[in-house]
Amino acid sequence: MSEATLLIVEDSQSQCALYRSLFESCYALRFASNGSDALASVVEQLPDAVLLDVELPDMDGYAVCRQLRDGGHDMPILFVSSHGSLQDRLQGYDAGGNDFLCKPVEGQEMLRKVALALRAHAEKRELQQSGQYAFSTAMTAMSAMSEMGVLIDFIRNASRLGDYSHIAAAICSTLDAYGLHGCVQVYGSHGENLRSTDGPATALEQSIIANARTLAHIYSSGSNTSFNYPHCCLIVRDMPVDDETRCGRLRDHLAILAEVAAARAQALDELQQEVGKLKQQLDAMQGAMLTLRRELPADSAALGLSDEQQQQLARLFDSKLVSLLKQ
Repeated sequence: MSEATLLIVEDSQSQCALYRSLFESCYALRFASNGSDALASVVEQLPDAVLLDVELPDMDGYAVCRQLRDGGHDMPILFVSSHGSLQDRLQGYDAGGNDFLCKPVEGQEMLRKVALALRAHAEKRELQQSGQYAFSTAMTAMSAMSEMGVLIDFIRNASRLGDYSHIAAAICSTLDAYGLHGCVQVYGSHGENLRSTDGPATALEQSIIANARTLAHIYSSGSNTSFNYPHCCLIVRDMPVDDETRCGRLRDHLAILAEVAAARAQALDELQQEVGKLKQQLDAMQGAMLTLRRELPADSAALGLSDEQQQQLARLFDSKLVSLLKQ
């Protein structure tokens, strides 16, 4: 297998030297000191991944990323910036980035982030080629339905969703039907499930979800809108802000969608709790019956029963106990 090529876009010579010492034993390296050179380098030879500084002399890293995505390039792009606010990360997400690293970045973390991004990209391509990339073919007919029909269909089928992964997959399918893209995390007492409409969730999506869970129920920034409820956090990155009427209608539908999904996740948690309580009660009943069986000979003798009567009572008790334990 040939060595992966990493394009590093950075205007600081000292930073480039640091990157060279960090990556040269792992990847074939190419460098660009500004956005224009980076775009030209990609045209000349496609890299396997791009490490992209946000603050460049001619254009910012977000603009470079958008031009690469508009050109159909899907290689992993990891932003590096001295600014790491939620707004900065959302800009990177909106531009099409896969991860966002805040300076100063520890060397081993950067190595691991690049390796993870390359591996996730390879897995994504394998899924696309094998035809297993779609989350659910059962809901593709939704694309022909009205927007309200799509929402009603989700609500109608919500009670059939048996775990967090099914809920997240159904939400992603609903976003597909609306022609939207984003990511969702469904979580509760039994863990969490994070999915993206584009495949495996990126590290940047994980970071944005973690931030969005601290925000109000509905938060918008440009074309990004998050819907945050207990047990469910949904982020849509391409709301149709140019069509105010449709955008408002979809915002209402998606808020209901996220709330219904959250309610289903909570119901699954409560169901598991009730099942656990019933099991504990059953275990206690079975334990009490076994204790009673152990004490039966002494208790029946104390009642003055004959040996034959004691044996008959023991056989009757045993048959009922076996029947109970089989249940």
